[in-house]
Amino acid sequence: MSNPSPPRSAGLGFKALFAAAIGVIVAQLGMVSSAQGIGIGGWGFVVALVIAFAISLANAFAYAEMSLMLPSQGSLSSFAEAAIGNFPAIMLVFAGYVTPAIFGLPAELILADAILTDALKLPLPTYFWPVAIVALFALLNILGTDVFARVQTLLSFVVLLFLGVLGAVALAGGSSAAPAEGAGLAQLSKDTVTIGLVALAFWVFAGIEFVTPLVTEARNPRRDLPRAMILGLVALLAVQVLFVLGAATLLPREKLASAPTPHLDVAAAVLGPNAAVIIAVLALLASASLINTVLAAVPRMLAGMADNGQVFPLLKYRHPRLGTPVAAILFVSALPLIGVFWSGGKVEAILPLMIAASVAWLMAYIMAQVSLMVLRARHPELPRPFKVPGYPVVPVLAIAGMVFVIANSSPAPEMTRAIATYTGVVLALFAVVGAVWVKAVMRRGLFEPVKPHLG
Repeated sequence: MSNPSPPRSAGLGFKALFAAAIGVIVAQLGMVSSAQGIGIGGWGFVVALVIAFAISLANAFAYAEMSLMLPSQGSLSSFAEAAIGNFPAIMLVFAGYVTPAIFGLPAELILADAILTDALKLPLPTYFWPVAIVALFALLNILGTDVFARVQTLLSFVVLLFLGVLGAVALAGGSSAAPAEGAGLAQLSKDTVTIGLVALAFWVFAGIEFVTPLVTEARNPRRDLPRAMILGLVALLAVQVLFVLGAATLLPREKLASAPTPHLDVAAAVLGPNAAVIIAVLALLASASLINTVLAAVPRMLAGMADNGQVFPLLKYRHPRLGTPVAAILFVSALPLIGVFWSGGKVEAILPLMIAASVAWLMAYIMAQVSLMVLRARHPELPRPFKVPGYPVVPVLAIAGMVFVIANSSPAPEMTRAIATYTGVVLALFAVVGAVWVKAVMRRGLFEPVKPHLG
């Protein structure tokens, strides 16, 4: 007698995929970047948000086509290795996905730690909150995607709703505090900046493709995966525009641009000074959403790469019963904690670090677009349940736009050296390690394509 088929309800549905798609983005660093961006650029930052949205939409199209064409937990590495070889696959997965975990997550954890320590005033050891947050979500992800999906859906929707309501209430004049002197939408017309802020605005949308490693665990990926990314980007644009305009209604641009936690200043202006605990809880939820999604997506990328021999074999170890990539989850969990301990918990230089991470992400997205075009040319026979609309114009415009954004990524001259240093050092390190691994361990050509494998 044959085994019964699994129930139709098995797997992740649209809500879980949507929550995973926006999970990296509805975090405190995105709120900080958008609040500081509107302070620096005025209406120009709103234009920068629209440009970043358009580029992100083109990237979402590319990821949707390739992840459904070559469904794999390895995600970008599977696309790039089939198109242009193992070296760019290794380098750009680490630069585009491991690097933000090293740069972005420690900053997020430091923000959460400072807020929770100040609001709750409990006699806890140093770094208690960062360790506790990472340990909790590492455990949840080891327990499996069903647990992850329930937690992530709640986190993402609560934070997205809170951000939108916060901006709408501020715009409607329903906040508990009167607008500060110099605040108001009229201030947004002076000294506007757009081009230098697109990389910062890009942080608001970067990571929408973190849902693609879950393609093999989705109930109906052909229908739900593209929708999750596209509708996620639309929702994020709408909510972020509401939030930044609400912020400018209550606070002057100078304060938004210079404050280390401008999103908390906006929340305090709307909810009142006695809402410290509420603000702390919501900050924790935002940080938890980011940590939870990273620990769901990046370890699956690394485990898929380990299956292909592109990283240490240990990272392919999965739980014998649950099938979750335990070793990769533990490895990725350690990265932000190392960053927190190494930095001493300081929040300085968060802005250039965020922009540097955005530049690394943009380079990964450029490689994804190149991989898409090469796969179209070399493997027209592969199934494509979803196709990029407007091909090849859309990918070409997206690549040109991202190159231009990278070249103009610094919003101020004094940040240029720091951004270039952070990005250059990391990319150089991964380039050397990746090249040595491919030549000495894998014994393959750096740019030797790998035959695509389905499933």
